[in-house]
Amino acid sequence: MSNTKKLVYASLFLAAGILIPQIFHLTSGPTSGGTFLPMHIPVLTGGFLLGGLYGSLIGLLAPVLSFIITGMPPAERLPFMVVELVAYGFFCGFLSSKTKHIYPVLVSSMTIGRLLYAGSLFIAFYLFKMQTAAPIAAWFAFLNGLVGIIIQLIFIPPVVFSLRKITSKGRVYY
Repeated sequence: MSNTKKLVYASLFLAAGILIPQIFHLTSGPTSGGTFLPMHIPVLTGGFLLGGLYGSLIGLLAPVLSFIITGMPPAERLPFMVVELVAYGFFCGFLSSKTKHIYPVLVSSMTIGRLLYAGSLFIAFYLFKMQTAAPIAAWFAFLNGLVGIIIQLIFIPPVVFSLRKITSKGRVYY
């Protein structure tokens, strides 16, 4: 895929990363983002299709631009989301360059991203002398996001499969 096409796709994924959460916020309320994790879908999908560099840039820019434009995610969650989403985009791109099997890459990337999210919480809570609250915050974030994780596991593989088929001119990877 040419760099121009990658830039166009990255722009579309970035726009989706800003617009899809707003749809969830409008229809399900302002706290629905932490439950449904709608920004994660374009970041993970972008990483799969465009590689680690573009995936990590989408993961960096989507929450930052969304915060600047809409005020969401809240400022206190923004740094943790950036860590998680950059990891999602990077590892989906990096791991999918090693294998074309979608589920192992998706599960591995989601696991690494969630672990880095939890790790960043531990670091922040340690710096603010609130170490005992970090495990609770990490566990709550995981439990609150279970619905979104299930949505990602159901929704992303067929989307990636279809987009790979379209963008690779018929070459399909199972």
